[in-house]
Formats: sequence, structure tokens, C-alpha cells
Amino acid sequence: MVRELLTARGNLYTNGPVAYYFIDTNPEDLAETTTQIFLGIRLQCAKCHHHPFEVWSQDDYYGMAAFFTRVQRKDTKEEGQFGGSQSVSLSGKGIMRFPGTERAIYPRPLGQDAVQTKPGDDSREALAAWLTARDNAFFARNIVNRYWGYLFGRGLVEPIDDLRATNPASHPALLDALAKDFVAHNFDLKHLLRTLCNSRAYQLASEIAPKRDADGTFFTHFRPRRMQAEVLLDAINQAAGVDEKFTGVAPGTRAIALPDPSVVSYFLETFGRPIRTSTCECARASAPDLRQALHLINSETLHAKLTDKTGRVARLLAAKKSNLEIARELYLATLSRLPNAREEVTIASLLSSAPTRQEGLEDLLWTLLNCPEFIFNH
Repeated sequence: MVRELLTARGNLYTNGPVAYYFIDTNPEDLAETTTQIFLGIRLQCAKCHHHPFEVWSQDDYYGMAAFFTRVQRKDTKEEGQFGGSQSVSLSGKGIMRFPGTERAIYPRPLGQDAVQTKPGDDSREALAAWLTARDNAFFARNIVNRYWGYLFGRGLVEPIDDLRATNPASHPALLDALAKDFVAHNFDLKHLLRTLCNSRAYQLASEIAPKRDADGTFFTHFRPRRMQAEVLLDAINQAAGVDEKFTGVAPGTRAIALPDPSVVSYFLETFGRPIRTSTCECARASAPDLRQALHLINSETLHAKLTDKTGRVARLLAAKKSNLEIARELYLATLSRLPNAREEVTIASLLSSAPTRQEGLEDLLWTLLNCPEFIFNH
């Protein structure tokens, strides 16, 4: 996948990886993006001077940028679902010059010698080969650390996209072991996820107000964290039994499958969907706030999902099931567990005082969707 992104060329509509070259469009920005996303190295400081916290120099910076000097974009004037199509190709020439001088800078991976290419060769092929090589410790450590951060809410190196000698891992031996295992299994992400999720660290109980290791640096407990915007919206839709209707995309498209952040969704904006113009992981807002709480409590859109004639509650009522049977199915659909004895008593009281049976069950589902147990990974 990384190779396809870095070496992409052709029409945007027929070759998806080409989109990699339409946010950042100049060689310098592409160098910064590539090193931060795939290596976890923030190279920006080396653009104007030697990196103050790392070994990278301006020659390293412009050596990486030189891989992208021949990339050119062209509007093909073909109309599609999202506007005019564009394509990426390689120009016949393109040389990176050191700023303020005429000195030519040739493509050079970080810490390596310059790449020797023949006329007509795509130097990005050499970059992709070096970047994904089995002996490139930067790549494996970066991927492992990112996935650890996604699952645990905090990376072994934090921030997860800032790996450097002056920002060491909390558990360096663990990071090295996971990276080595990841390479040994041919960069198999399923194997990596299976390893992390089967670990004792991932299966630790969560603590709401821990008295030790409060920020979770040493992973002595699981840190509760709200689901990401797209995942939460999909979970609500699945629990309510209805599909989200996004403008301009096929019916049934899930939030996590939206092709473009410009697809309008007040829910996704409220819950921190990034606009995907920045390589920094900080672009996604993850902290819960009052606006999110009010939206879940008062949203007309959410109310419409719960009362939809084709939704889960309506279908369960049509199946002639008892209140307890329906309540248990609603619990399984939201919290992935059955209600306990005390909750069953509360549910019976709620339903007995509701204006109608249907409204009572809709209120029950609405309550479950507002539970921290549903909203948070814990």
C-alpha cells in the first residue's frame, strides 16, 4: 500500500493512490508529509537550519524533497462525481536546488547515499524500496507505535508521529520487540493487531480516576476514550437500525467509508472529524465537550433515527416480542451485554410510566446511546 501511494501516477478516478499528491503539491511539503506519516519523523525544522533535536541537516531535507521534483499534476477536464478529474505524471526533468545557491541536490533517503538513476527512471521507486525495506527500523517502529497508540489511546512514543532520540519510548524494549516481530511477519497488520489485542496490557481494566500513572504513560490500566467521530456515528446507526443519508454518496455508505471530508455531516464535525489537510495526528479532536453531549441528548436527527418506521425499535415491536425481550436486544445492540437484574427493574419502571410502549422503548434506546459505556472504549 505504501509503495502504491508513493509511486502513484495516472488518473485520480481510476487510480485512488494518486490522491496522495493532491493535498501537498510541492516537493518540500511532500518530503515532510512522507517522512512524518511513514517514518514518524518530523523533518520540518531541517528546512531552514540543522534540526535542533535530531541529526537531520538541510541536505537531508532537500535530499528527500528531490524525490518529488518531477511530479506534475494535470486537470483532465473529465467531470465526475466530485468534479473535474486530475492526473499525476512525471515530467522529463526536475532538479532540486539548495536554497540561495545553484547547487544541485539529488534524491537521497535519510542517512543514505544519493540514489543513482538513469534517464527516465522514477526515483520514487527507489524511495519506496528503501522506506519499506525490512532493515529500515524507522518504518516498522513507526507503524507499530501508531497502532499501539490507536488501540491504547497513547503511543509507546507520544506524540505517535514524533519519533526521535530526544523523545524516547516509555518502553523501548517493547517497541523494539514489536517492530522486530512485525517485520518477521512480513508487515502483516492483522498479525500486529492480534498481538496487541491479545496482550495483557490491552485487556487490563479501565480506571476512571486512577490514583497512579494518571496519564497512562506506563499502561498500568486501560484509559477510557471516546470513539472517533466516524466510528461513533456508524455505531449509532447500527444500534438504531438505520442508514445515514450522506449527500452525494451511495445509499448505505458508512461514515468510515466516506471518500472525502467535504461530505457534509454536522455529527462528524461536532465530534471532531479532521479535514485531512494536515499530517499531524493532532488534527483530529478527541476530547469530549458540552456540544457533543447536547447533540446526543437533544438532536432531532438522532430522534428521527430512533423513531424511524424501519428502525430497530419498530421492527422489534412488529415481531410481537415482550418488553424484556426487546430490552435485552437493545442492550446487546448497544452495550454488547444483557441488562443485569437491577437494570431490568429500572427498565420495567420506565416502560410502565411511558406515554406509550413505543415511546418508552425509544427512550430506553436513546438512554443507552448516551451511556458512557456505549460512547467510550473502556
